[in-house]
Amino acid sequence: MIILPEPNQEDKEKLLEFKNKYYNLYPDYLQEELDEKLLLGFTNSNDNINQIYCYLDLVDNSINPYIAFINILKKHFNLNSNILEVSCGLMPILSKYIKNEFPNNHLTLLDKYIGFKDFKDECIETIFDETYDITSYDLIIGYNPCKATEAIIKNSINNNKDFCIALCGCCFLPEEYTERTPEKWHEYLINIAKTYGIKYDITIEYFDEHLKLEYPIIIGKVK
Repeated sequence: MIILPEPNQEDKEKLLEFKNKYYNLYPDYLQEELDEKLLLGFTNSNDNINQIYCYLDLVDNSINPYIAFINILKKHFNLNSNILEVSCGLMPILSKYIKNEFPNNHLTLLDKYIGFKDFKDECIETIFDETYDITSYDLIIGYNPCKATEAIIKNSINNNKDFCIALCGCCFLPEEYTERTPEKWHEYLINIAKTYGIKYDITIEYFDEHLKLEYPIIIGKVK
């Protein structure tokens, strides 16, 4: 859903300048998305488009979902710590904001492919699973981590690590969950967190209504 009006001419020029400069960093399927959707407006559902709008400062903080997620993180955790962001995306805008506010922490980004590598202390291009070594981190976070979501929960709990995940609607990932609705997928994930995390305080929060993000946030804190 588009939640901001179509950008004005000045903002369109900024968006097109960005596209011309960085287009080749994007894989084919995302290039097609840029061609079709970049100028339509800021959304509540498309991270690739939203990251660009935020990178160019075209979005007020009051409706910026990444800022809202950081505010939730700050309520529960010390962000001056050793943090791993899983599935940070091609443009890890969340970590950019965190690093701007907490320049003395150590922030590691992980994803299969990271196009913009200037927002971090460390960048790791690999696939995250339940066996990935997270022993050196204090906090594992993910904003719409899709396929990695279940692995973040299980790996964090197996290693007694705090975690926080803003869930997305990708109930078709992993592939064996094709028959699930987003609601059933979220119920399944929350149940895993509460069942496995017997030594955790598991909290479920939601973004403020005006952000139009209906999916839950799972917060796991070691007791």
